[in-house]
Amino acid sequence: MIKIIRTIIIAAILIAPHFYTIAQDREISSNEIDKLKNIPTNYFVGLSFTNMVPQKEFFDNLPKSGQGFSIYGGYSADPMPLAFGLEFDFLFNGSGTKYRVINGKFPTIDVNYKQSDTVSTQSMVIPMNLYARIQPDIMGYISPYVEFIVGLSVMTLSENYNSGVEFFWNKPDTTFFDTTESRSSSAFHYGFGVGAMFKLVDFVGLPASHSSLNFDIRLRYLFGGEASYWKTDRVDFVNNKPVFYISEFKSKTDMIIFNAGLVFRF
Repeated sequence: MIKIIRTIIIAAILIAPHFYTIAQDREISSNEIDKLKNIPTNYFVGLSFTNMVPQKEFFDNLPKSGQGFSIYGGYSADPMPLAFGLEFDFLFNGSGTKYRVINGKFPTIDVNYKQSDTVSTQSMVIPMNLYARIQPDIMGYISPYVEFIVGLSVMTLSENYNSGVEFFWNKPDTTFFDTTESRSSSAFHYGFGVGAMFKLVDFVGLPASHSSLNFDIRLRYLFGGEASYWKTDRVDFVNNKPVFYISEFKSKTDMIIFNAGLVFRF
């Protein structure tokens, strides 16, 4: 996780080799730059690395963290220390793939074949959040915040079976079979979080534009309602068909979520 955060910061520095960029050919004074920097940046969009850790019964049944990414945006009521926004998290908390190759011959027609099977499962948690923040601006460079969250978490499990059979006639001929099944459930949640935005670079331009690139880091606790969710124990082949052995659980879905990423304010 520390390596990922370090990579995000280094990328931000490389993106912004100059502290100010001016969208004009002529030089402008430091007073003009200061005035442009005071233009409010009311909107923001962000992309972050996200890590989720289940809590309580959720952790007892699914003791594995989920990693993924978040996309979010919102409106800041600058100069008032308030912000509102919408966020989507995509968290992958379990997957597996199994391969099988069978070489054989049809005895009645004396034709060789090769069957290649791929079986995969993917479990996801997708929280969708509305949030409100108290977010003061300190010295123009740091914006700590406390946020209140309500939303909906969707739990999914998908199962995919792909089979290709290659027949060796005078020339190879391949047929494919593919099937996908999925199951899902959802639960409402609410919670709170703390975090901070650190300004990395200002972008100012004439006649009157101002935006900035920021590093955003935060920690949330979500109190999730009761929902069904699943864990794939193993996958076997019975009578030449895949059989998924899946455990189903039902409990509260509390979780802790950590985010670190970049935010563009404009």
